[in-house]
Amino acid sequence: MKLDHLISSFRLSPFAASNKTLQGVQSAVLVPLVEVEGSAHILLCKRNASLRAHPSQICFPGGKVEQHDSSAEDTALRETFEEISLAREQVTTLGQLPTHSSLSGFHITPVVARVQNSATWQQTSSEVDSVFTVSLSALMDPNQWQSYPCQIRGNTININGFMTSHGLLWGATASIIKKLTKSLS
Repeated sequence: MKLDHLISSFRLSPFAASNKTLQGVQSAVLVPLVEVEGSAHILLCKRNASLRAHPSQICFPGGKVEQHDSSAEDTALRETFEEISLAREQVTTLGQLPTHSSLSGFHITPVVARVQNSATWQQTSSEVDSVFTVSLSALMDPNQWQSYPCQIRGNTININGFMTSHGLLWGATASIIKKLTKSLS
């Protein structure tokens, strides 16, 4: 899938509207769309294994809203620069997906954005272990999503996930990706 086609589909999506403010821990993530060899990809991070919260998980760049942030977009862009040195000037925001409320008590506003082809990024925060891309066509393929057994608080549950070369993509990040891909199909 070409990135320009994806962007025009997103702009026409009913999900591209902004969200109302929710009570609780507010956070925002950037859903960075990049073009790799002519096809649309999503830029993702793998969190450092030594972190107390969500160690080694696949995620979008982003984090908690801080008092000086003017919007969810501002939070997502600030956090992205802090984590992977992707400059605001290299990003064009396209809109927001509906807020995702996670099991850990966060209200996450996903800010969808196009990253310039000439943009550069790198792991620059101790929170981030690696930065990589996954093709949107693979993420849209339902056969790529599988059920995996997982231990949570001593209980085995099955979670729906997508295996990347950096580990399992699941949880809030997977849910946000599924909302994006559903709005495009």
